[in-house]
Amino acid sequence: MSESSKTFITSKHVVYTLLVLLSIAFGALVFLPWPMNMIPFGIIFGLLFVLLNFKYPMVGVYLYMFIFFFKPQDWTSVQLPYEKVIALVIILTLLINITFKDKKFELYAMDKAFLAFMAVCFISIMFAGDIELAWDTFFKFFKVFLVYVFASRIANTEKKFNSIVWLYIGSLIFTVITVSFNYYTTGGTLNMGIQRAGGIGEGGADPNTIANTLVIGIPFIYFLLRHYKSMAIRTLFIGLMFLSVWTIILTGSRGGMLGVIVVVMLLALSTRFKVVTTFIAIMLLGIFIVIMPDQYKERFTSIFSMYESDQTGAAESAQGRVDGLVKGFVFLSQRPLFGVGIGNFKWQNRVQYGKWLDSHNLLGKLVGELGLVGLICFGFLIYTMVSSIQMIKYIYHRFKWKNDFNWYIIEATTYSLIIMAYQGLISHNLFRDNWYIFACFIVIITAITNERLKNMKSENPNEDETGLPAVTE
Repeated sequence: MSESSKTFITSKHVVYTLLVLLSIAFGALVFLPWPMNMIPFGIIFGLLFVLLNFKYPMVGVYLYMFIFFFKPQDWTSVQLPYEKVIALVIILTLLINITFKDKKFELYAMDKAFLAFMAVCFISIMFAGDIELAWDTFFKFFKVFLVYVFASRIANTEKKFNSIVWLYIGSLIFTVITVSFNYYTTGGTLNMGIQRAGGIGEGGADPNTIANTLVIGIPFIYFLLRHYKSMAIRTLFIGLMFLSVWTIILTGSRGGMLGVIVVVMLLALSTRFKVVTTFIAIMLLGIFIVIMPDQYKERFTSIFSMYESDQTGAAESAQGRVDGLVKGFVFLSQRPLFGVGIGNFKWQNRVQYGKWLDSHNLLGKLVGELGLVGLICFGFLIYTMVSSIQMIKYIYHRFKWKNDFNWYIIEATTYSLIIMAYQGLISHNLFRDNWYIFACFIVIITAITNERLKNMKSENPNEDETGLPAVTE
């Protein structure tokens, strides 16, 4: 009779031993100086985030979108690479879901357009005079591409998309509150002869960027106001609308003030009662002009004296935008295919003209930095956005669908794109996040619309295939 062997070390012993050793190691790390003493907490929260994100992918998307919209790295002193870690985890989650769960990856026309534009930006790096500047600009832009991929593939249902849009609205509310609070507590920054409101923190946005951000957001505030019937939510949006305009005034941005006039008149003309709403819009604009402080009135009226020399710098600013357009085509003639390289307009401007200045013009920056190929690819991206919007609107009208949340977001996106095109006349907003976030919104609504059409087909199998057109090919 053989004796049974006795096992002294089991898997439980190994696990317990590892836990004890990790506890001792983490305890020792706590006594290290800042920020090394935060490593244990980072590891623990990191593991929890990874596990949670694999089970609920939207957790990572919400977190990354919060970082993207609210930019905590600009107003906090924490300098940790959390954004890269979160992005990596979401990418892995997305790849695993596509490989093992969905087992498919639908490629939209918008994806092809965006990828083509990204490819041009990447190729242009090799033609850049300042390679480091080109790489830095490309990687910042690549973050926007990641957001596009994350949100369009994971937040592709009605409920998830609704929450993403509300995150965007939340960022507008945050901007209005923080910028106004900063202005009334610190007095703003003296610039161009006036006190100008700016972003919080050392890396906070400049007044012109803040003004443009709020102007672009006004159509979303307006159309969501029309969508929601709750008095509380409507009051919130009305208050946000007026506070946004007032904050734009406090920034002292002439382009922002003109943008307010343009967007308000466009929205007034979008209604059925154009005469009445236009009259109301003019009255409201008049009230704002009357109550704004004198320094901002002078700043605004300087637009009409741009050919005169004054401390506002209107003439110099206007001439700089014209020069930016002209120089963009000069750079295009020198490097016709891929331009002088992404982010290198100001570098090339300094080399040839002795001025470290950007184009202050969308078209000048586009052709100057990315050449004819960049112009074609960006044009294709804009064309895809516009054609997708038109097809979605066509489907809503054809099947007499109600004007739901997605419809109003499409309307808001349309007007915001028009405003961004206007801003492109006076600013180099080629790599502004909103172009590509709105492309993401359009893709998500496209996916939701296609799913709705598919459900209609399954409910009515005898329906002719041509009766249910796809939003994208």
